[in-house]
Amino acid sequence: MSTTGGTPAHQAPAPTGEDPRGVPRTRRSGNVQSMVLSMAVILALVAVVVWAVPRPSSVQQPPADVAGTAAGAGAELPFAPPVPTGLEGWTPTSAEVNRSTDGVLTWHVGYRTDEGEHVALEVARDATAAWQRAQTAGGASDGTLEVDGREWERLLQPDRGRHSLVRTEDDLTVVATGDADYPVLTELVRAAGAGWAAAGSTWGSPRG
Repeated sequence: MSTTGGTPAHQAPAPTGEDPRGVPRTRRSGNVQSMVLSMAVILALVAVVVWAVPRPSSVQQPPADVAGTAAGAGAELPFAPPVPTGLEGWTPTSAEVNRSTDGVLTWHVGYRTDEGEHVALEVARDATAAWQRAQTAGGASDGTLEVDGREWERLLQPDRGRHSLVRTEDDLTVVATGDADYPVLTELVRAAGAGWAAAGSTWGSPRG
């Protein structure tokens, strides 16, 4: 049954652009695409900024104060702690007094050389054999080397590429050790001797 001039009993489906109530549908796909593009642009800009900002390859620590530490350690140690001098281009990385193997009181100074090698000076009185093995990483005898009239024992730990120069005089043992070769370690023991001389000492004891 139908009526003339009235509203049809069944309305036709709403046009594509509106819902059944006659309200136009919101086209969301365009908005989503815009948001995605905007986010991509922002991420690209952030990546460019991060890439462009310089970053240090490593955290640089300030050089150790060898002279200042030695001045404070003088009363604690039974010898004058050497302050190496003349090591141009070397950076002191550590300076301290520590209780090492067998409880031996040790003066330690670490350096990074101008070639990027790491070496250390270890000085102790009444050092034990175990102490020496620990400082040289168990290095084996590799002959001797004369430095300014003093004979030093060369020790080598080949697995670690560890070289050491060792000398004991008047119960005081000095070890120069690290991943550098003997000529570089020779520079270190000479610098230690020069430091003692500048302080009026010889091999850790006051002159005269």
